[in-house]
Amino acid sequence: MNMLVIYIAGRKAFGVASVRFELLLSTILFLSREGMRNALLRVNVSSSSNSSPRSRLNKRPLEQEQRIINAALIPIAAGMAMAGCLYWMYASRSAQSPESLSNKSAPYYRLSLIVYIVAAWVELCVEPLFVLSRAHVLFKLQAKCEGIAVSCRCAAVVATLLLGHYFTIAEADNNPLRLLAFAAGQMAYAVAIVAAFVRYMASELDYPIWMCYMPRKIVRSDAGLENSYIGRSLGSLAATFVGQSLIKHFLTQGDSMVMAKFATTDEMGIFAFVSNYGSIPARVIFLPLEEASRAVFSKTAAAVNSQDLSKRPAADDKANARDARQVLTVLGKLQLLLGAILTVFGTLYSPILASLARQTDAAVGQALAAYCLYLPLMGLNGFLEAFVHSVASRSQLVRINTWMVGFTVVYMVLAVYVLHRLGLGSAGIIFANMLNMGLRIIYCRVFISAWFARLGIAAPQLSAMLPHPAVIGTCLGSGAVIVAISAAFSHLQNSTVFQLLMLALGGALGTAVLASIWLYEQPFIRSVRRLRSGNLGSIKTS
Repeated sequence: MNMLVIYIAGRKAFGVASVRFELLLSTILFLSREGMRNALLRVNVSSSSNSSPRSRLNKRPLEQEQRIINAALIPIAAGMAMAGCLYWMYASRSAQSPESLSNKSAPYYRLSLIVYIVAAWVELCVEPLFVLSRAHVLFKLQAKCEGIAVSCRCAAVVATLLLGHYFTIAEADNNPLRLLAFAAGQMAYAVAIVAAFVRYMASELDYPIWMCYMPRKIVRSDAGLENSYIGRSLGSLAATFVGQSLIKHFLTQGDSMVMAKFATTDEMGIFAFVSNYGSIPARVIFLPLEEASRAVFSKTAAAVNSQDLSKRPAADDKANARDARQVLTVLGKLQLLLGAILTVFGTLYSPILASLARQTDAAVGQALAAYCLYLPLMGLNGFLEAFVHSVASRSQLVRINTWMVGFTVVYMVLAVYVLHRLGLGSAGIIFANMLNMGLRIIYCRVFISAWFARLGIAAPQLSAMLPHPAVIGTCLGSGAVIVAISAAFSHLQNSTVFQLLMLALGGALGTAVLASIWLYEQPFIRSVRRLRSGNLGSIKTS
């Protein structure tokens, strides 16, 4: 779908929508609702004291349900205020950026900006229904509503782009509706997800939907208990999570902030193209591994954190720590194997893949190759931070967040320098990201070593994570063959037939690498199978 959208809309419009507009959208949504969503996870609907037959007969929400509704209405009001402030900031900045307001370079930019902001607020209107569905564990309903909304967004984007293309018969970068199409898609998503939740939650609740949007003070009949809308404890918890969401937003959106401020629309387009396609392995492979490892670490190592430092670690604590070390070693080796494949094949085939995607600029191939080098670091950092956050105490987490903010500041300063001063474009941003990930990996490594040392156990060793020499040799040999053939037939680089033949060669060499892993990494493969089955005993990597 993204390929079709980039082809019809053009890379620059795709970049503006993916960087500037998405940063605006995520800022409104994330800062408005993320803290409250996390706080409401602590509210137990089943513990409501207002669950008498009379309350159900009167068709009113239970006490805890009403508390959830009251709290979920706050992001709607907060989002409205934040939307107005951000529109003023974007509009004032756009006044100083001719390429943002020029009818030729970005038609309907201001209108698209308004539609995006309104769509963000409309999407926030689903919050009471969303948090109630989560409180009642209606995950299938959530997935169904999300699927409907995504389909509507895709249909609206493509339909608007085709409409502009049909009436102008112009090239992609001259489609007058290219920015408005993304705004229309976001509005379609917002309206669809609200409508879907209203439709399906109406059959799940015992009271009318409109009551989910009516705040009501909870009157407590018990002596000594205050009458309130959400309660002091929930309000304090929500405030804490809002503060954490500010830090998290700064950490996750640092690259978009730099790009939105300092990059040209073409650099944004390259970055958006590379991050959308280059992040496929991250979403398909690395993210599930990170989530699974987080669950495993929470079970095997979190209990050790409560051990009194003045006492000798118990045998069970040491056993849990050894299990955690084995899991770390297995995941580390898996990440290094995936990283070796991405480094060899991803970097060497990036120009061909970019060309087949109709992105012939050398800058696209360079950025895609840099992203292939960045992905292994992202995967390695993912499971290391999963371990650290699973075993760290609250005070340690505060210190960790402080370090992460410091690393992000270093990254943003370097990113601005390579982008604004050195003119390295999207590839420079990715290399700055690599430095950021490297610093975070080093910090996690130091923390993990200290954690195991406290228990008197050796930390995981890099030597145990390295692939078998035969696997490394096969990867290096495959890379040498690809480089040699590419150099010998450099005059055919732009030929589609040659590119397809090179892809076939890459497939054959990739099969050889996988075969070497199968032949020489059998103990590791058995360890992965045991890990998937939840059997942490006797896990070995070599």
